[in-house]
Amino acid sequence: MKVYCIKVALFYKKRIYRNIEILENQSLADLHDSIFEAFDRYDEHLYSFFLTGKAIKNTSYIYDYPEITHPMNLENLAGFAHKKRYNAEKKRIRDLNLNEKDKFYYLFDFGDDWWHELSVLKIEDASGSKRYPRITKKIGNSPEQYPDYEEDDEDDDF
Repeated sequence: MKVYCIKVALFYKKRIYRNIEILENQSLADLHDSIFEAFDRYDEHLYSFFLTGKAIKNTSYIYDYPEITHPMNLENLAGFAHKKRYNAEKKRIRDLNLNEKDKFYYLFDFGDDWWHELSVLKIEDASGSKRYPRITKKIGNSPEQYPDYEEDDEDDDF
């Protein structure tokens, strides 16, 4: 059994990242759950993974790549009927054919657009005594899921 060590960095603040180890037979939904926990999130939203295989500088190009998503996001919405989406609960890590140094992307919360760049750091034999998936490193403070933007209350009068 192989274990994948994946670095999950915030797309726009790559110095904030988490390392997660996950078994090859675990699902992308399992990876989502670990990322959710690793970044101290508390409110669930839809999510998708995009299999680019390489670094992408502009998030608008990421949508062109294969998408593995939350089961509730599988229905074909107007304008997106041309694109096939895959169920994150059914896709296993091994199904992605990842190699060390490959990159792919994760989008959490389609309203707030929390983009993450995932990098495969290493693939090795799993230790039978460890529980997976597991968070092995946390660098930087988790940003607030819903930042408290200061608003001028006087502008609220319509």
